[in-house]
Amino acid sequence: MMNRRSFLQAGLGAAAVASLPSSLFAAYKKGEKRIPIALQLYSLRTVAGQDVPAALKKVAEMGYEGVEFAGYYGFDGKPQELRKMLDDVGLKATSTHIGFGAIQGDALKKSAEIAHALGFNKLIVPGGLEGRIRASHDSNKKIAEEMSKCAEEAAKLDCLVGFHGHTGDFLYINGTEDSAWTTFFNNCDERVIAQVDVGWANNAMRKHGIKLTPAETIAALPGRGKCIHIKSNGDVHGCAVADSDDKVDWASVLDACREKGGTEWFVVEQEQFKVNPWESAKDCIDNLKKIGW
Repeated sequence: MMNRRSFLQAGLGAAAVASLPSSLFAAYKKGEKRIPIALQLYSLRTVAGQDVPAALKKVAEMGYEGVEFAGYYGFDGKPQELRKMLDDVGLKATSTHIGFGAIQGDALKKSAEIAHALGFNKLIVPGGLEGRIRASHDSNKKIAEEMSKCAEEAAKLDCLVGFHGHTGDFLYINGTEDSAWTTFFNNCDERVIAQVDVGWANNAMRKHGIKLTPAETIAALPGRGKCIHIKSNGDVHGCAVADSDDKVDWASVLDACREKGGTEWFVVEQEQFKVNPWESAKDCIDNLKKIGW
């Protein structure tokens, strides 16, 4: 599984929201369809697995409309039971984070069966490819070829595969201005989903001199940003979305997702938390509502 890093704080009052830069306040224009918001269940760590029905109920009560899985809490062999838990509280499954091996060969069929039982078709690899896509352009192109083969086989099963980027994936390779991310996706089948993590992309721009903003990163791959990770990145990575440390231009992100990305879901993900994962997840959905999302 990928290396997760930092989250900052819970709790955001109206005064703090009012003090945020105006660029954060990105309301939908009249008549525009709002993009629904899901929670990546990794945000809750092990607490969700202690009582899955209760956890899903609580997620729905916060105002989230969907969830992205990162493991199935032991329900891999009985996904219909997990689907019923979702249906009972009105949540939709958007996608899953899954190992690269699980979208290859015979394992792909099983992954697709679980996905369909749960009502989604997006299988996203959240890491584990770093040593190859960041090593060199040749290595990167080779793994892109392998991912393309997975996309071709997944299409036969009515599924999509994708890759979720971290800071290192957005950095330039060997002194060039071609990032690992750009090289990878430029050599992939166009069906491969580019799951931009806004926090990691923003970190690459602010702290490592990468020229593309998160919005430009999304817009550069039209139609491939079907589910985008919504996470802020301020002076400390992973702080609650739209809190006082937030350094993301959310207005431009929203525009890029609507106009270029083909985004069907926003997926909130939390990295760390000072109080507990529940308060962090609640802060994020509340803050997104306050800025018009």
